[in-house]
Amino acid sequence: TLKEMKDDLKDLSENTVKLQTQLEESRKNVGELSDTTAQLRQILSSNQARGQWGEKLVEDILHYIGFKKGINYSQQTQSGSDRPDFTFYLPDNKSLNMDVKFPIKHYEKYLDTNNAQEKEKAKIQFLRDARERVKEVSKRGYIDPNGSTLDFVLLLIPNESIYAFLNKEDHKLIDFSLQQKIMLCSPITLYAILSLIRQAVKNWSLERKAGDLQSLVATFKKQWDEYV
Repeated sequence: TLKEMKDDLKDLSENTVKLQTQLEESRKNVGELSDTTAQLRQILSSNQARGQWGEKLVEDILHYIGFKKGINYSQQTQSGSDRPDFTFYLPDNKSLNMDVKFPIKHYEKYLDTNNAQEKEKAKIQFLRDARERVKEVSKRGYIDPNGSTLDFVLLLIPNESIYAFLNKEDHKLIDFSLQQKIMLCSPITLYAILSLIRQAVKNWSLERKAGDLQSLVATFKKQWDEYV
């Protein structure tokens, strides 16, 4: 019995050492994750950085769908310009504009505070910021139905949880945005919209090529009849 107890204690000691090693590695990983989160929060503390983050997100979606810059879309790279961040090219020389900058300062405060009053105050301010952003985009001249654009513009909310939070806390925000000719979209809904655009462009291109082919066949038939 003493021998068995000695063996069990030896195994327990070895397992304890392994567990301490794993805990140390876990503590190290948590520390690195905390540092990374702090750096990310610091990076996204400015409007310009958040705009660049949104642009990178859109670029990844466009790359995945297969859009080519200069062919399917153009991107505004100059900061501080009153031009849309992205312009998507549609059939018949039409286009669709999109802005990717969105205020999340008070949303961060809402998440950080545990005080109920401060939390409610931050939430109300964030919802107000969202509506003000919609109004701001609607006044920027991104929509020109008499020119070449569609009669609405896309406004990206570059985070699914923020998009869901807005829909949950402000049920009338979507209707309010549509009244301003603004379509709010999250990364997932943006992917769906751009996929539809790509399919529409592809169908239009196939239809035009089919028409050109039909015209060429008719011309060939005429020439063949004359030859015969």
